[in-house]
Amino acid sequence: MSVQIIQVPYDSGHRGIRLGKGPLRFVDQGIARMLRGRRHRVDVECLEVETDLMNPIKTVFEVNRLLAKQVKFALESGKFPLVLAGNCNNCVGTIAGLHQADLGVIWFDAHGDFNTPETSYSGYLDGMALALATGDCWQGLLDTIPDFIPIAGNHIVHIGGRALDPKESARFSSAGISLVDSKSLQAIGIHQSLEAAFLNLSHHADKVYVHIDMDIVDPVVARSKSFAPTGGLTVEQVVEALQMIKENFSIRAGTIAACDPDSDREGRAIKAGLTFAQF
Repeated sequence: MSVQIIQVPYDSGHRGIRLGKGPLRFVDQGIARMLRGRRHRVDVECLEVETDLMNPIKTVFEVNRLLAKQVKFALESGKFPLVLAGNCNNCVGTIAGLHQADLGVIWFDAHGDFNTPETSYSGYLDGMALALATGDCWQGLLDTIPDFIPIAGNHIVHIGGRALDPKESARFSSAGISLVDSKSLQAIGIHQSLEAAFLNLSHHADKVYVHIDMDIVDPVVARSKSFAPTGGLTVEQVVEALQMIKENFSIRAGTIAACDPDSDREGRAIKAGLTFAQF
């Protein structure tokens, strides 16, 4: 398989800081070499935009516009797009680049990322990433991203949530998203927990985009960021879930997002991400 690694080293519109360091570290730690060792043909590119320090949200959407073009070009070149992202909101550019009306989304994340400006207590844009993917907020700026098609709720499975806001939980209930939380995964196992959600998704989509926020892994196992909540999955449990996805769907693109190397002092989160990239 030919793989196009696309580094997006931005966090909240700023390059190479905090979570924006993660995409750079993955490449420094040999993600391309690892994939080549598995007999994949691998190209690496690093996305660069002119940042606007006075208006970081403008930069966020400029990043997504360029990412959409890069993902589209990768697909047209017969390559699998593997996006290494600082922020989860880069899902928007990836989804736009895929430009598929019946696309499914499988989202691994400790947080819901399903707030809107009206429900968010923090105003943190990346806490709205999945809501952006469904077209529920920032509509004017979403319209500037070429070929973006909002994802319907019944085309989404959210895996591993354990830190959802009250209003966010209500939004999940009304949106029709399959929500498989961390407690369920721990209590009855990966396969049994995900089987029904994946069966339901298969009725709507056979091609999926897989998005992994690295805080899906419990920080005791591998700390990906300072605000990663406890109660997450092991690396082996995530791998088991990814194997199920491979068996049931065609994966069109993947993202590994939101890893801050400054919090990952022993390199265990980066190592976990390298493991997930093999799927």
